[in-house]
Amino acid sequence: MSLEVSEEVKKEIFQLIATPGIEIEDISKKTNLDRETILHILSEEYFKCDLDHGRRLCCR
Repeated sequence: MSLEVSEEVKKEIFQLIATPGIEIEDISKKTNLDRETILHILSEEYFKCDLDHGRRLCCR
């Protein structure tokens, strides 16, 4: 990915995704990022925080 996203924007994305009723398209409009970039940021955080309790997708 060639687009570098600042920590402030990432923090805003995480706050918005935690808000009930907010969808990816809404976040895309508010942050001016495309859907794929937002999903990439969320998936990176998912794996970084090991939210799958140690299981990676490749291990299933």
